[in-house]
Amino acid sequence: MTRINKQSSPLTDVMEYYDAEMTREEYVATNYLGTVPDAIPADVEDGWPEQFRRATLLEALAPSQIQ
Repeated sequence: MTRINKQSSPLTDVMEYYDAEMTREEYVATNYLGTVPDAIPADVEDGWPEQFRRATLLEALAPSQIQ
């Protein structure tokens, strides 16, 4: 299993300040101010901290965990 490096950003700093859950879902909701689009382009996610990118999360899962 791949280890995901925790990266910081101004948005993660705000989330930590307000004691928000540090999950992808919470990051996306905070990033889009609660109005989440149906699809998030890969080039947008490339600028996000590694721990919240869909591609990074899928790479970290064991093949048996991906459905």
